[in-house]
Amino acid sequence: MRGSPIAAVWSATAIMFVGWMSIAAPATAQTPSARTVLTIHSGSEFFPSNPILDAAIRDVLLTANAVRIDYYAEYLESDRFGQEASAALAEYVGRKYRSRHVDVVIAMTNDALTFVLDHRDELFPDAPVVFAGVTVPDDTVRLAGHGVAVVRVGSAYVETLKLALQLHPSTEHVYVVARSPNRQDVESARAQLGVFSQQVTLTFIDEATVTRALEILRTVPPRSIVLHIWQKGEDDLPDPVGVARRVAEAAPVPVYGTVDLNVGTGIVGGVVRGTRQTGTRVAEIALQILGGVPAQRFPVEDAPLVPIFDWRQITRWGIASSRLPPDSELRFWTPTVWQAYRPYILGVIIVVAAQLLAIAGLLVQRTRRRRAEARVRASEATIRTSYDRIRQLAGRLINAQEAARAGIARDLHDGVCQELAGVSIAVGSLKNSSGQIQDEPAQQALARIHAETLGMVAGIRRLSHELHPATLRLVGLATALQAHCTEVAKRHGIAVSFEAEGEFADLDPNVAVGSFRMAQEALRNGIVHGRAGRISVSLVRTAEHIELTVTDDGTGFDLEAARKNGSGLGLVSIEERAHVLGGDAEIVTAPAQGTTVRVRVLAVSAAAET
Repeated sequence: MRGSPIAAVWSATAIMFVGWMSIAAPATAQTPSARTVLTIHSGSEFFPSNPILDAAIRDVLLTANAVRIDYYAEYLESDRFGQEASAALAEYVGRKYRSRHVDVVIAMTNDALTFVLDHRDELFPDAPVVFAGVTVPDDTVRLAGHGVAVVRVGSAYVETLKLALQLHPSTEHVYVVARSPNRQDVESARAQLGVFSQQVTLTFIDEATVTRALEILRTVPPRSIVLHIWQKGEDDLPDPVGVARRVAEAAPVPVYGTVDLNVGTGIVGGVVRGTRQTGTRVAEIALQILGGVPAQRFPVEDAPLVPIFDWRQITRWGIASSRLPPDSELRFWTPTVWQAYRPYILGVIIVVAAQLLAIAGLLVQRTRRRRAEARVRASEATIRTSYDRIRQLAGRLINAQEAARAGIARDLHDGVCQELAGVSIAVGSLKNSSGQIQDEPAQQALARIHAETLGMVAGIRRLSHELHPATLRLVGLATALQAHCTEVAKRHGIAVSFEAEGEFADLDPNVAVGSFRMAQEALRNGIVHGRAGRISVSLVRTAEHIELTVTDDGTGFDLEAARKNGSGLGLVSIEERAHVLGGDAEIVTAPAQGTTVRVRVLAVSAAAET
């Protein structure tokens, strides 16, 4: 035959007791300074509120520095096993704590207090009691023996409904879920909530089963709210939190409650008893009693009540958080992106703003740079145009210079030179007429005049050739340049070598004159400024170019310094003539290293067209 639940409890109790005795037997005696606190909880160890209460009590007692405390907790499961559970627990506690002196007993709920008072004389005759429950014992109980300190755990039905109506001012109907085997509790709830009967319509759901209560909740009309107190019926679930969750799921309107353990099941919240706060306060009173304060001196005090809300339900039902009481506790609060990442968002905004400012600055700089580049290009175009015009003017000036030289050379050769030649002939004839002039001094003066006149004729003829060599037009560039080199060598007493390669007979006259002038200037610079003792001249004709090279072994000079101080006018003349003829000139020199002038120009010059 299957055993009864009581038999199972006794068997489990006996096994636990034997196991405990086998472990505790070899243990040493209790330290004299240790104090023992025992808590009796109602319900099983896994009842939703019991772990929270027990953890709060342990946190306070086991962290006390004034005295060492041995803390124990036992569970009165009369809700599951009836009155037999009380007798079984009393026998178990008596055997378990036979060798220990219990200094303080904590009774959580009225059932636990009843158990403690019923077995006080036999289990802990001289232990004061700290009680937390709904019903406050009278003074004869509180003051008898070592006393009972009371923390009243009230249910703030009125406060919760008042707050709910403030958050939902358009509410017309309130459904109160209140079913308990203790009809006195139900009637007490009706009496307390009756003050709202003039403001809204109150409907109490006092059904025998949870299933039937849920069916009614599913039909609740709009502009209503539900106040869930408790629902204990014939099909009562062992988990009251599960009942609250099913109530919240069934109701199409906001649901409020008075137990903090139910916050998170789907109810909005309410003015609820703080389970952990209650456990903390009970433990604090126990510590004071251990310190010597009699339990009778503690007045009855109410457990702290706090408005607690589920942030998710606040959001779901569109309740403004500003309407909540200022001391409200918000659970399951999910911060917005701005609240969670505000420092990072501000950092990103600052960085992006800085980047935008930098980009704007770069765009402004780019615009300014483009404008500056446009102005530079315009200036370059203007300078290039001016440079081209200057080049054209330089070409025209050189051509005009050559034309002027040619005119002066003709005038000197055909005019002054011929007249001086006639004077020389006349003086010679006069000097040879010995019969007419016998005076010796006169003869000598005539001879001197004749000689000077011949020298003047030779000098003017040479100057005429330098201004415009007539042989250049008659015999060509190579022959004329070779003759000029021979004349320079004879006149200045230095070695001048010349070599030519190519055909120069059909050379453009402007190119021929320009090349001759550049060679003439290079020779003059080497003799006058470089004091050269040897000069070599090379002239090469290719299909399209004339290449002239003049090298001397003179003193050389600093080219950049000469350009800066303006002393290199001859070099400038060479470079300009080369540019006019469509070519370029390269000058290689250094102090004490001689000078080399290389010129490369077009065989057919565009200067003739200008």
